[in-house]
Amino acid sequence: MPVARHRTPRETAILLAAILLRSDQTRARISERTVRRRGGRDHLRSAFVQEVINELADFGWIMFELRSGGFGAVRASALEAARVVTGRRYLSTAERRGNLDEEQWLALEREVLPEEDGPGDEDEE
Repeated sequence: MPVARHRTPRETAILLAAILLRSDQTRARISERTVRRRGGRDHLRSAFVQEVINELADFGWIMFELRSGGFGAVRASALEAARVVTGRRYLSTAERRGNLDEEQWLALEREVLPEEDGPGDEDEE
């Protein structure tokens, strides 16, 4: 199936924002295929994706690449009421100051690494 003409990042963001808004969700996954098709692209270049991410923010959505592939999107307004987190509450004095030896940095890194995700559902058009 031939791909439509290349759309601008702004046009692509408008189409994605419409999909997200009409889904009535505050968070969603978007497949790479959906972004490619809405953008009229055979391949996604990182510069194009970054521009789409920037444009989508104008419509109140935060989009980011997922480790498992595709993209995640969160309604920015959903974060407005989120609790504030601070270093004082969640980091030790040494961690706040960055005064850690190599072993402590490695332990902290292991703590914050995401758990391995299972296979996800790809959204199909």
